[in-house]
Amino acid sequence: MANTTFNGPVRSENGFQAITKDSSIGGVTSTMTLQTYTTTITVADGATTGKEGSIGIPVNFIPMGVTVAVTTAAANSVTLNDIGTDADTDGFVDGISAAVNSTGFKGFFPCNGVLGMSGGTTSAAGATADEVELVVSGDPGGDTVIVLKFFGISSSSDAS
Repeated sequence: MANTTFNGPVRSENGFQAITKDSSIGGVTSTMTLQTYTTTITVADGATTGKEGSIGIPVNFIPMGVTVAVTTAAANSVTLNDIGTDADTDGFVDGISAAVNSTGFKGFFPCNGVLGMSGGTTSAAGATADEVELVVSGDPGGDTVIVLKFFGISSSSDAS
């Protein structure tokens, strides 16, 4: 393939991949792909946490940031504070204060927790995904539905 320089936006219907080839055999040894992952989580009336019913976030996915939108508002004045996993509830985003008592877009938050930008959803023992979980500041006073869209990098390597 020839070297090509682009001037302007580059678009693709199927995403972009950065690959690494083995210099001796020419085979692809690792890839990195820009990816999004969307999940909808309900925090039930009387609860302060909500999580996915099953693991949905991709294995080897490193989230860089997440957008938050509320589709069903809380009746009480509560805020979304943490986004993480079942095992570490503030592992992606720690200590925000986004109001969830009104519907609409609440913002884009960089993933600054231990699982964001530095470890993805992998554990030291291997690539194990976990359910996404969030924490609100108090009883929402009614079922509250929050949509999270993660932007990140999906990675595979010859070491996995």
